[in-house]
Amino acid sequence: MAHAAYLFCCRILTERTRKLVSTTPNPEPEGEVELVVRLMISGSRADVPAELARVRPLRLDLGREPRQVGDVTLGFVVGAALVGLGLAHLVYTYVGYPWIMSWLPERPPRPGLSVPPRLISVVIAARARRKGVAHKVKSLLRTIRLPCEIVVVLDGPDAEVSSEVGELVALRDERIKVSVLPDRRGKAAALNHAVAIAAGDVLVFTDVRQEVAAGAVERLVANLASPDVGAVSGALAISSASGSEGLYERYWRFERWLRSREAAWDSSVGVSGALYALRRELWSPLPHGLLLDDVWVPFQVVRAGFRVVFDSLAVTIDVPSPSDATELDRKIRTLTGNYQLIAWMPTILIPWKNRIWWQFISHKVLRLLTPFAAASVLIGVVLMSGGWAGLIALLAALGLTVSVVARPSEAPGAPGRGFRGTVRSGLALFAALLMAALNAARGRWDVWTDPAGPALADRRQS
Repeated sequence: MAHAAYLFCCRILTERTRKLVSTTPNPEPEGEVELVVRLMISGSRADVPAELARVRPLRLDLGREPRQVGDVTLGFVVGAALVGLGLAHLVYTYVGYPWIMSWLPERPPRPGLSVPPRLISVVIAARARRKGVAHKVKSLLRTIRLPCEIVVVLDGPDAEVSSEVGELVALRDERIKVSVLPDRRGKAAALNHAVAIAAGDVLVFTDVRQEVAAGAVERLVANLASPDVGAVSGALAISSASGSEGLYERYWRFERWLRSREAAWDSSVGVSGALYALRRELWSPLPHGLLLDDVWVPFQVVRAGFRVVFDSLAVTIDVPSPSDATELDRKIRTLTGNYQLIAWMPTILIPWKNRIWWQFISHKVLRLLTPFAAASVLIGVVLMSGGWAGLIALLAALGLTVSVVARPSEAPGAPGRGFRGTVRSGLALFAALLMAALNAARGRWDVWTDPAGPALADRRQS
């Protein structure tokens, strides 16, 4: 009985195999096909019963290359889809979106009455160990021609606070207000405290490291005369003693242009934290632990129905990053802040609740997804190349990249210059994207740091 069942199963599988072979585009000659069932069941021709031996043997050559006539493997299809998806993302984010913005018409804000504000409050929030506060305050008092006050809040006590406060007190200027928080609370808390003690009807925010050009604050205030404008961003420029631009300088030049185009169409997605102005009535206290006030505040302005504009002539000057490590720290903070903004203000992802939803997705969100798009392209190339060949090519490219990065820089002290410097700085920016994603996955938002870079005054003195 068992022997009969065995023969029955063999015959069924044999006929099914014969039909499978006969329906292929280029069927093998029937005499050349060997029965797979025999190998599966017995593994030896001697074990095949006489009844089965009368069946013409079938052979399926499983080791052959995939057929070329109309034959596309699943791996190739998936790989092509991944490559196409990743390239589409990268091209749109870094080429397509800026190109579209360049063609959108400008919509100037409505003109308003040119009435100077009663008082301008210039707000500076800094870590206690941040040097150069006194120099920054003296520079502002020299360049601002409108009625103003300078509000300085130092985040937490420190051994060097007394010297900084002493220098400010020594200026003997009643326009200066200085406050030291009793403990470390973060930049958002320092800004909230500064605005609380400020008396101006226009708030101007700036950082310690950058130097504000003469007339920049006046230009910001003039933009707020329009009834449409709630906030206005200055333009951050990177000075370079050598006169040549590195990757970071070119990036900021591109970023300034893109923000100006967004603002000309409707509103800039963010403002430069180094210099921006805001109507006092549009201020609302920042959440504790917030990283990016220069992105959070503009969205509050947009939600209130006002525009966020950009003035390319209101310039604040920064020094180049002294190293890739310094720029890496800065970018990790700002990119982590973008993730935090999405987590804490999820309504910005809803089109009908965010007037500049398309700009935000294209400018901020898709950039955060750059590592995933690059990984999609690499994985797709591996799949399309047939497994091992693609993997070997990928490892070879990785080895070449490591060898380029590991070699000494062509221009010491000037990151982002030369071929190797550009590759190294580009990888630093890519690493910042990965670290920011990791911080967001872990919910780690406490990354506010003042990178150890010289202020503009220190650079000029050296």
